[in-house]
Amino acid sequence: MSATANQALLAIRARLEADDSGITIPLRWHGEPSDPLPDDPVPFGFVIFNNEGSGNGPIEFGGGRGQNRYRNNGTVETYVFVPAQSGLPAALDLAETVASRLRSFRDDTVSCFSADVIPIGAASNIAPPGLDSDVSNFVAALAEVRVTFDQIG
Repeated sequence: MSATANQALLAIRARLEADDSGITIPLRWHGEPSDPLPDDPVPFGFVIFNNEGSGNGPIEFGGGRGQNRYRNNGTVETYVFVPAQSGLPAALDLAETVASRLRSFRDDTVSCFSADVIPIGAASNIAPPGLDSDVSNFVAALAEVRVTFDQIG
């Protein structure tokens, strides 16, 4: 099956936002407008999909221009922010929920691999691209998932 980067993102988004996902925090998506954070800090996730392209050339030749299959690599980074008083373990637990939802996930569009959870600590130490809100009163953890998807081109 062949997919565009947008189709791969939509498959991942559907998986994370499904009613049975177990993810109990609202997710904000890079590149989409969102409301400012409330004055009372509440946990949330910020998701970035990085399409890293196909670095190795075609994996299958289709007989002409525009008919070759390429395997694209990408990363789904979900920064999980919780109020500082909740502590880093709470951020790590929520990040693990996100990572486990994508760990070994595979459908006709995308395959997910190596879902890792990385502790960050004080959120004031990071600046995820596209997150405009002040997160200095949060602690954070990162769920990082490697993905591949095939594309005809």
